[in-house]
Amino acid sequence: MTRALPVFLVVLLLAHGAGAASPADRLAALRTVMTERLALMTDVARFKWNEKLPIEDRDREAVVLDATVAEAVAAGLDPTRARSLVEAQITAAKLVQTDLFDTWTAAGAGRFADVSSLAATLRPEIGRLTADLIEAAKAAETDLGTCEGRRILAPLPDSVADFPEAWSVAVDGALAGDDDCP
Repeated sequence: MTRALPVFLVVLLLAHGAGAASPADRLAALRTVMTERLALMTDVARFKWNEKLPIEDRDREAVVLDATVAEAVAAGLDPTRARSLVEAQITAAKLVQTDLFDTWTAAGAGRFADVSSLAATLRPEIGRLTADLIEAAKAAETDLGTCEGRRILAPLPDSVADFPEAWSVAVDGALAGDDDCP
């Protein structure tokens, strides 16, 4: 339930339109969605660990990317940019899951209790966050190529502080590799 308030704020911000919000607000909204999506990967990893599933699921990734292109077109966001953004989020997600699997393997971890269902709970939440990500990226589209974009998106959020490499990949995907800033 702690996730509801930040996402509510993002949706409220996006509902008022990109023009009504400042660049900092638009970028903060995108950062919030990126953070929430990446933080959810711990739950995804727990499910996969318990079920002995592989981290990578290329068929599922293809479904997500196809949906991303359709959502981007509907939102008026360049589909190539949207696909690149979501591919980076998927890569970041796999980095989090791999890191956790490595840690759990080294610790000889057993099954996790009270794990959410991937199909019933986690995938729908990831789908919702991915749709929010597309909307937030569209709202912040003109801000992403700026130094302010990097300044706001780049700092490592507390909720994913154990995964700096994954966050860096996620941010670089949002910024499309633009790094001419001091």
